Amino acid sequence: MARCRASSRYTTPEALALHDIVAPDRWCVTRSDLIYLRHEVWRAIQGGEIRPSDESDPFEPSDDQYGPNIHTVNRQYIMPVTDEAGKVSWALMRHPDGLHCDLFISHAWQEGVFEFLSKVLHSWPSGSRHVWCCMLANPQNLDIGSYLQSPGTSPFARALQASTCVLVVPNRHRSIYTRLWCGYEAYRAQEEGKTIFIARASNSKQMRHAIIWANLSGLLGMICGFCSRHIKIQPTPLYVGVAAACISANINHNRCRRLLNRIGAMAVGIIIMHWRTVEFDPDDDGIEEVPAFAAFVEQRLLLLAGLTFFVLLEVDRINGEAKMQEAKHLSCGFSGSIVQATCSKQVDAERIFGEIGEKTVDVDYAIHVLLDAGMSSPTLRDISHRGIDVRGAGNAEIAFPFVALVPLVWETLWSIYCDIVYLNNEINLESIPLWFWESITVLARLGLLFVLWKKPRDERCFILKMMSKIVAVYLVISSPLLAVWESQANKVTPDRRWFALPLTVYTSMLGLACARA
Repeated sequence: MARCRASSRYTTPEALALHDIVAPDRWCVTRSDLIYLRHEVWRAIQGGEIRPSDESDPFEPSDDQYGPNIHTVNRQYIMPVTDEAGKVSWALMRHPDGLHCDLFISHAWQEGVFEFLSKVLHSWPSGSRHVWCCMLANPQNLDIGSYLQSPGTSPFARALQASTCVLVVPNRHRSIYTRLWCGYEAYRAQEEGKTIFIARASNSKQMRHAIIWANLSGLLGMICGFCSRHIKIQPTPLYVGVAAACISANINHNRCRRLLNRIGAMAVGIIIMHWRTVEFDPDDDGIEEVPAFAAFVEQRLLLLAGLTFFVLLEVDRINGEAKMQEAKHLSCGFSGSIVQATCSKQVDAERIFGEIGEKTVDVDYAIHVLLDAGMSSPTLRDISHRGIDVRGAGNAEIAFPFVALVPLVWETLWSIYCDIVYLNNEINLESIPLWFWESITVLARLGLLFVLWKKPRDERCFILKMMSKIVAVYLVISSPLLAVWESQANKVTPDRRWFALPLTVYTSMLGLACARA
């Protein structure tokens, strides 16, 4: 038998009493329970206990991506298993004392069980331990009509009130907001000031493929650069890389972005083989102050940051594609208002609309913020009400911020080392050694990391987007300077006043991030 056997068995009166004793918001399961459920459902399918339905659910038994829908799993697995345990819910069968609710799941029962579980497990919010899910929380073999007499005191409402956030699970058939109970859950989330997230499945396979191809493009560029090392082509690859980065970061066409990112990675590979080590002579006396190997290391760290940047642009592209797909699923068939949502029982619909009353517009607005921003929080709803565009606000891209906060920090630390060891405080800005100002930029970036760690997800996304815009401007300004220094390495020495630019950039970002506090 594939079905799990409950360690405790109840009579029907005992099952009813247990659901009365344990508060509805404690009818929860753990992440491990969901992993166990996936394993047991797969065993039940292979054992023939869960079978395809020719009409309602003709799934393939070998399909481990979608699988049977929730209705089928409930009817052929959850109900028989919990019936053997005395008609308790699957959640209380696993945890008779109940669990504190951290996460509320909103879904429409149309999705495949493996699709549902993979999305929930992949999108599990950090800090959440226990989840409330109606198909597992409610006793499916008992008449739960008495629990639904008033939507405001139903298990759904009480669990959502106890939770810290809501996770909506889209499906490939129709928007969950064509189902009135899901619309009611959106209403309760809006009233309780909860943050709503959109679940999505893992895209690690596509991610690995994109990262491998980006790195291969960089390797191809190095081969091309080595073969053409006797041809003077600099600073053309630098211009190509900057143009590819700027265009890729500002368009939504998936194939064009993929091509541009690979071209950019290839351009960086060519630069690695063609880059000339810039001699740094602050005194203009013809004597090189910094050893060639030190300058070589610093400049290669810059190039490593460039290659990392294009690899991360591919990561952003893959994540953006997945998020657009889930947003499309979440809006499929949704008319724009829960007024058009349907309910299996007319009496439930009348009770729900009676409770929502004139707040339908507010619920619709919260859903629209979710569809536009990729998440819906009190902050985002308030910002959107002020007329500020929140499209994509919940889905920050990481390429620009990551490069600024990690690879370029290592480059700056190496620069500080060279300044202290080799230049002996000979370079000053306003009579203060350059290494001091560079140290401030490092501290500013560490401060940004701390602020990002402490902020909630919606504000973190805002900070990352702000950083992306500022770093993009910074790179657009600094790249032509690098091109000039590279093309005229023997004639032009970097003007020390330009070293104030990164100080301005990073302290500005930290100030704006702290202003969100």
